[in-house]
Amino acid sequence: MVEKVIVAIDGGPASRAALEWALDRALTAERLQSTPVTLELTTVVELGWSPAGAPQDDFQPAYERALAAAVRRVEQAAPQCRKTGYIRHGVPTDELVRASQAADLLVIGTNKTGALAGAVYGTLPLRLAAHAKCPVIVVPAAWAPRTGHVVVGLEDDATAAGALFFAAREAARFGRPLSLVHAWEIPATVAVEFGAVIPYDELRQAHTEILASRAGRVRAANPALEVTEVLEQGPPAYVLVEAARDAALIVVGTHGRSAVGSLILGSVSHDVLLNLPCPVAVVPRPDDAGDRDHPAGKDAP
Repeated sequence: MVEKVIVAIDGGPASRAALEWALDRALTAERLQSTPVTLELTTVVELGWSPAGAPQDDFQPAYERALAAAVRRVEQAAPQCRKTGYIRHGVPTDELVRASQAADLLVIGTNKTGALAGAVYGTLPLRLAAHAKCPVIVVPAAWAPRTGHVVVGLEDDATAAGALFFAAREAARFGRPLSLVHAWEIPATVAVEFGAVIPYDELRQAHTEILASRAGRVRAANPALEVTEVLEQGPPAYVLVEAARDAALIVVGTHGRSAVGSLILGSVSHDVLLNLPCPVAVVPRPDDAGDRDHPAGKDAP
């Protein structure tokens, strides 16, 4: 089996960071004699969407040069890695989503530098993460290799299944510890119903059991994997970002793809992508991804 990883290339610093992340991962897989990786370097040409500083009349050649430079970088850094260069024509989001149907992983960089900048520079990664058919890795432009842990955010719904399976597999494959992070808050309905006497201990115990159950299933499926549990009271996105300050990767899930649901990721995934401290993997719900190569929709850890 060969893992197909698509890397979005546009010649800018964010796409270079995405390529370096994908190269680092492919080289690590090769060193560990793990599943081999093939890289598809993809650029999408659309009128009005050109690399920074490129003249409009030199638009397509600029993309071709960016793609050729990316191919040369792979040849230089990972000569044994299988690679292809591919030019697509159309709307970037549509073309990359279409490409994701035949991929195991889609990697894209982001120039996001803060919450406000994320509203502009984070648009394409956000849209891709909401619609892609495979996990999407969003890599910040300032990315540098880390040896830290993999952090996965656990929600109470089905979005957790695919994210948890992906995080456990990624951590086990690359020999990294796995941190299961679960945040909880006191629902407003509980505060109204119970008034001043809020059953704090009971609520915390219920969330402790949710986390322990998920962690137990991960440990049973991956006996050699180092797994830690993090339970914090507070806004989920804030808790997750804080827990991942030294992490190598954050993993979150998406919500459904109904006519309305496809427009959003879910508040946690969205907020994490606007405040990413490290690369973020956004994993589709198992039914949205087609349950291609894992049982996350049924019996995943």
